[in-house]
Amino acid sequence: MITSMSLMLRKGEKVPIKGRTITVTDTAFECLPRVRDRLIEAALARETMTYGELRNELDLPYLPQGMGRLLDLISEDCFRRGEPSLASIVVNAATLEVGNDFDGDAPSERDLVFNRRRWS
Repeated sequence: MITSMSLMLRKGEKVPIKGRTITVTDTAFECLPRVRDRLIEAALARETMTYGELRNELDLPYLPQGMGRLLDLISEDCFRRGEPSLASIVVNAATLEVGNDFDGDAPSERDLVFNRRRWS
């Protein structure tokens, strides 16, 4: 398993994302490193994951349809590191695409994720 360096987000931080403010809760702060590590593994294998797969594999305390804010925080963490968004590889099981709330061009972002050779 890959172990990522510490988060670029702080517990309790209020992060402005897409016109709203998301707080890095204790639960999110605890889950984010595991989510990041698992998504890096998927990225290196050039695989997507469904929201449900990610939730179930990591036993996350979020419903699949309620993971948007957590993935927004993953995107912000990636942005602060100068990386493409790992959230672009988390897809809906029915459509095999990111949720409607993904900010940006998911296929292009996914290509950047899959072609990145080095993840911190």
